[in-house]
Amino acid sequence: MSDLPGKPKEIPNKVIDLLVSDTLRRNGINLENVKGKLSDEQKQALKELVEDLTKQVDAFVDQPNSTKKDL
Repeated sequence: MSDLPGKPKEIPNKVIDLLVSDTLRRNGINLENVKGKLSDEQKQALKELVEDLTKQVDAFVDQPNSTKKDL
């Protein structure tokens, strides 16, 4: 029924950047003002968070598909 392959296509970084920028803009956050206010520790924590989330997403995507039929 579905035209989707077993593994979803990788989302390009440009699409993710666009979605994040749009979300920040809609919530009244100016990216240029925020960049100067983050400490080095906050920047490092954000980088680590993104890396952890990326690993979790990759692990989720790599899991075999399970359906209710398999249960």
